[in-house]
Amino acid sequence: MKRSPWILAASVSVLLAGSAVAGDYHKNGTLLCSQCHVMHFSQSHGYQPNGSGFFLPPQGAAPHHYLLRDEINNLCLACHDNNGFAPDVLGSNNLGNGPTDVREAGYLNRLGLPGADGMEFTGHTLDSTATAPGSNPAWSNPDGLNCVNCHHQHGSGGSGHPAGGQQYRNLLAAPGNGTQRWVTYNYDTVGTNNLARDVFERQTAEYDEDDVDWNEPDTTKSAIGNWCAGCHSNFHGAVGGTEVGGVAFGAGFEEFVRHPAGGVNLGALGGGHSSLNQYNLHTNKVKVMSSAGVWNPAGADVTPTCVSCHKAHGNGNAFGLIFRQGTGTKNENGDSAGNQLEDLCGQCHVQANYFFQNP
Repeated sequence: MKRSPWILAASVSVLLAGSAVAGDYHKNGTLLCSQCHVMHFSQSHGYQPNGSGFFLPPQGAAPHHYLLRDEINNLCLACHDNNGFAPDVLGSNNLGNGPTDVREAGYLNRLGLPGADGMEFTGHTLDSTATAPGSNPAWSNPDGLNCVNCHHQHGSGGSGHPAGGQQYRNLLAAPGNGTQRWVTYNYDTVGTNNLARDVFERQTAEYDEDDVDWNEPDTTKSAIGNWCAGCHSNFHGAVGGTEVGGVAFGAGFEEFVRHPAGGVNLGALGGGHSSLNQYNLHTNKVKVMSSAGVWNPAGADVTPTCVSCHKAHGNGNAFGLIFRQGTGTKNENGDSAGNQLEDLCGQCHVQANYFFQNP
């Protein structure tokens, strides 16, 4: 993607704005109003009394809504694409502040970019007007998908947030058709897990997947699954409900109509549908939730959820799926040994490995 001419000014201004815990950069004094907004869309000098100071020249031929300096996606990507001072969220080429990271969310694509980075089949596509798969009622952005459809630009968790307004990764509290979709994290105890919060971050302002794991404070549901269901409602629900189905047989469930994303335990599923031993055989594991806060080796309490199988932003695979065979070097598509859907299914299901090895 072509960089904006005001990137250098943005980079210096961002660095001067200060540091913050991961996910809360756009909160309080960590982002200056003038980095994104301009009052009269005619700025030609800085805000110091003598006219000096870095500033971001307004972009485009006409003013934008909300006094923004550019259209939403262009404005966000001015910092979040190919710049060493912020996470790079667009495209497979990671030139952000963690260029060696296996990005937890993967990467977005955008209409008009070359190759797979511009195709709608690999995950969330900026500027796309397509209806969100599984949305009920049908949801789309008629102006094209943009960053603030998922993230709150000011970092607010919204009124009534159970963790003092600290929403993980600035996730919007009302994605799609949803309301009050809270995803909490250990912002006040980074490095020390809080099992009452949905996310465990091991380091401040880190985006590598190894620095993040998922708790399960409520063993009947998934906070991130409930958040994703704001748009993809038909793909997430309670076991036994119309979205997932499920009939109890002994210690587990059978006859799901959709893959559960919460409310089940990998070590308790019946009928041979999944195997905790199979999961623990892998060196490279997909992410699962744990009510005990133990992921390696995983215990019988671990539960798959949306981000076990999909990168939240997307990657180079269809639907942002994580083709992780379990060996080799981990990457955002899965790992260096993974190249097909069965590699993902085989993380938990012995049948995937059997049919692949015995065609």
